[in-house]
Amino acid sequence: MEKRAADVATAGASVVFYEEWRQTGDQKLLDDIYDYNRTDCVSTQLLRDWLIRDARPAAMPWPVLGDVPDAGALSNVAAEDEEVEVLRGRLQPVRERLGDRVADLLLDLGPFHKREDKPTWWAIFDRLAQESEELVDDLECIQGLEAVGPPVQVTRQSFERTYRFPQQETKLRAGKMPCVKPAAMPEDVSLRSIDNDACTLVLRRSTAKGPLPDRLDLLPPRPLRNTILKDAVAAVTDEIIAGSGRLPAVEHLLSRSSPVFVDGTRPDGIIAADGDLPSETSRAIAAMAGTTLAMQGPPGTGKTYVSALSIVDLVRAGKRVAVSSNSHKAIGNLLKAVADRARTDGVNCRVVQKASEDGDDDAHSGIVFVSDNDAPEIASAHVVGATAWHFARYAAPTFDYLFVDEAGQVSIANILAMARCARNIVLVGDPMQLPQPLQGSHPGDSGRSCLEYLIDGHRVVPPDRGVFIPISRRMHPTVCGFISSAVYEGRLGSDEASGLQTLISSTGVDLVGAGMRAVSHLGRSQVSPEEIDAISSRIGELVGATYRDRNGRERVVGHGDIMVVAPYNAQVNALRAHLPPSIRVGTVDRFQGQEAPICLVSMTTSSGEELPRDIAFLFSLNRINVAVSRAQAAAMVFASPLLLETPCRTVEEMSLVNALCMLREYGGDTF
Repeated sequence: MEKRAADVATAGASVVFYEEWRQTGDQKLLDDIYDYNRTDCVSTQLLRDWLIRDARPAAMPWPVLGDVPDAGALSNVAAEDEEVEVLRGRLQPVRERLGDRVADLLLDLGPFHKREDKPTWWAIFDRLAQESEELVDDLECIQGLEAVGPPVQVTRQSFERTYRFPQQETKLRAGKMPCVKPAAMPEDVSLRSIDNDACTLVLRRSTAKGPLPDRLDLLPPRPLRNTILKDAVAAVTDEIIAGSGRLPAVEHLLSRSSPVFVDGTRPDGIIAADGDLPSETSRAIAAMAGTTLAMQGPPGTGKTYVSALSIVDLVRAGKRVAVSSNSHKAIGNLLKAVADRARTDGVNCRVVQKASEDGDDDAHSGIVFVSDNDAPEIASAHVVGATAWHFARYAAPTFDYLFVDEAGQVSIANILAMARCARNIVLVGDPMQLPQPLQGSHPGDSGRSCLEYLIDGHRVVPPDRGVFIPISRRMHPTVCGFISSAVYEGRLGSDEASGLQTLISSTGVDLVGAGMRAVSHLGRSQVSPEEIDAISSRIGELVGATYRDRNGRERVVGHGDIMVVAPYNAQVNALRAHLPPSIRVGTVDRFQGQEAPICLVSMTTSSGEELPRDIAFLFSLNRINVAVSRAQAAAMVFASPLLLETPCRTVEEMSLVNALCMLREYGGDTF
């Protein structure tokens, strides 16, 4: 085929010619574009013919295509489609009573857990097919395990083995059941303990499954068995269709209705603006009348304190409380605060946590741990903590309240599954921090967290829908000022003691605040040596400075006072290799809930052209919020100035990039 000779010879030129045609209407321009595309199609056909006729060796066999799905598999798909259509018809009363949005949401929530499972299975099989070296930057895996000793029999039916592994960032934690590689099919093992600093871990396996190899990789765990959740979602959906009125709290959530109290609704605000927030919030929660209330707590505002106070007040009043979240650790943290508060107030409060046998729950004298869903201690407890897998078992309200901690990461489907266990629901969290971890792709609102759905696009919960805790007890006012402006519509402030936190260099320079330090580099995607050098140099300047905490105590800044955050595993590993081991380094996911006098953040990527993922990841306002708000006194973001010029295609992308621009302006020349 002859080489293109027309004016339109490239895809870029076709776009330019099309825009010109839209302005002029010149038919020749449209004909040239047609000829360009026709040439593409003809040349592709000719290439295919050449490959078959001349390039393919005559003796090469044709590949065998996969088998056509049997009638049984096809009938399963058809049956699922039929079930959806049947449910769509059954939801007509909901559509008439609560509206199209609620009916469509319930329709989409039915297969939520099935959609969540599919990518996990795909990911496991994909990683089984990869080379071991390809897994080192995979947060869901641990690559390169080598045994450091023989297996040790620990029970009659199981053994443990210790392994070491190369330094790498991972989300795998003790208590998980990762799959192992090599294996023909997914086989799991119990991760008993892991020391990320020493790079060692201990695996346990049943003797019936055979020995573990000397070298292996750990892959993501299988999807959790969630039949109990699917059945509970279906049962709650049936209740709502029937209009029984037995689940008003979840209907209020799905409808985004304002909370209802014993004295009616409170359109002017859930609590008095000038009252004592913890006490006012506790009283408002005690007055809930079969409804859902949101409590939004930005970084360092003490939402755990307010939650514990409210729960103990409820127990004092004779109420039973369920506490849930996505993780046993999050549940345990709130239960410990409840147990401590009850002891301080002299309230008789029996606290029970239902946890897995392989969990890493920390013992607490005020908490009874059980592993059986039917343990008798649960029935007699005032406060019970467990995941959705436990509370989905309840067919009728056994508790007066369900508190869901870190609700910004809990799916609507899981709230629906737990809805029958309690008369009132309190959602505690912050949708402006890290979002819920999703695997599947979900239609409509079904993939949103319960708190994100309830707040519905607002950065701050509306006063008639929930409580916003407006005072941070972590960040110095100059750090908090940026977070407040960029994230919380200017409504977040610092308490007086946070203003006492100071950071003075050895030369007497005030280093308190938040800002961006420009570091010039080109062509960097997931590793930036220039930013590593700049951060290392800055650490050298900071060590030896004087830090004064919120209690007025002064100390010399050491490595333990500094936290370094980076967006990518590769940059985290490079930073760890370059910085002293006593400095905390990790991705933002690792540091949520932690704090330090100084937080240094590496943006790593040179410009929008080198982004390894989309704009929404690197410039995520939620991630910038969590990273900067770790700092008690100083937050310094190291970034290429070219990132400020990242091209944006939507208003949403402009808003994301604008946060970094705001930080540059906010810090001025100080950084």
